[in-house]
This record gives sequence, structure tokens and C-alpha cells, in this order.
Amino acid sequence: MKIVGLSGGLTTPSLTTALVDFVVSQAITPLPHTTHLLDIAEIASELALTASRESASMKLTAKFEKIENADLLVVGTPIVKGCYTGLLKHLFDLLNSSKSENGIAIIAATDRGDCNSLALKYSLCPLLTLTGYYTVPTTVYARHNDFVDYRVAEEAVIVRARRAVGEAFRILGLDPLLATLMSISNSHDPRYCN
Repeated sequence: MKIVGLSGGLTTPSLTTALVDFVVSQAITPLPHTTHLLDIAEIASELALTASRESASMKLTAKFEKIENADLLVVGTPIVKGCYTGLLKHLFDLLNSSKSENGIAIIAATDRGDCNSLALKYSLCPLLTLTGYYTVPTTVYARHNDFVDYRVAEEAVIVRARRAVGEAFRILGLDPLLATLMSISNSHDPRYCN
């Protein structure tokens, strides 16, 4: 099982990266697995100058392939003017969506307050859906004051992170009952953003 965290934050250190890392750390499984944390801040200059997949360096291509091949992708972004960061969008534009099909994604975001929490559902979810991912129903949103020294300190955020991981694991078939129910349900489109 391949678990990848992707932070769309543009600064280092970043509360968004801390949140993504925390959600990935909740993905505890007895199955053999690998985890990777990719931070857009570390590749921002190169990514911004990459106009197409064909012109991407080997280093960037390797990062794209890690994302595309993830069984579980945790995507986080700071909310900037009600939306995800531009470089995060650019990165998804460069991915091969046919490789991402059937991938499961957890959406996470950080912001100063509560007013932009719906941006997760109305901006990042459609982007991931169009790229081929199924997003779990629970999103993980954290305000800046939910952290202490770049560590998640708010119980509600911890609970939502664990719930989102649990939903992802059930969709991946680690809970046979839910996987069976989803496969026989005619009313649920797995591409629909919940």
C-alpha cells in the first residue's frame, strides 16, 4: 500500500505541511506500506517553470509518479482567497489522470478562520475528482490556532483526521462490509464528490 501526503503550502515551515503529515501519520495499517510526504514549497521554482509533463525534469517526474501511483493521497492546501494555491493546481494539471483513476484522496486545508472551510468541498474536491480521485466524505480543516508549535493540538481536528483515514481504509477494502455495500449500490457514483 502506497500512502502519499502532498502539501500545497508555499512556505517552510508550514502549518499545511504539519497537517498533512499528521493525517498521514493516522494511516496506521498492518499491511506492508510506504509513506511519502511531498512539499510543493521544496519544488516551487522548478514546478512553476515546467510548462508540460514532457518538459518536466526526472526529479519532478518521479514526484508526479509517486502521486499518481498512491493508493491513498492526502492533499492539503492553505486556503488563499477562498481556494487552493495556484502551484497545487498547476501540479495537478501536469499529472496523468488515467494513472490516478481509482485513487482515494483525503482533503485537508488550513486557514486563519472558519469562513473558508467550504472551499474544501467547492474547489479542491472537484479538482481531485476531475483528476480521477474519489474523495472521502470527511475533510480535515484546521485553523491556525488549532496548532501549537506546528503540531495539531485541537481535538476536533484529530477526530476528523482519524475519521477521514477510517473512511479511506474502508473504501480501499480494509472493511469488507462497506466495500461490498459500495460495490452493489447503484445510487452511488464513486466519482461524485461527497
